[in-house]
Amino acid sequence: MHDEFDLLIGVTAIENKLTLVTDNLKDFKNFDDLKVENWYSR
Repeated sequence: MHDEFDLLIGVTAIENKLTLVTDNLKDFKNFDDLKVENWYSR
């Protein structure tokens, strides 16, 4: 994990059982139990 803000966002989403919506999927690929969705279509 190279970005402390991504770490904070990821663990907050996991702890609160939230789905993280982001266009930056690569920074969150190493989190276990994190639900991630990309709503942005290019």
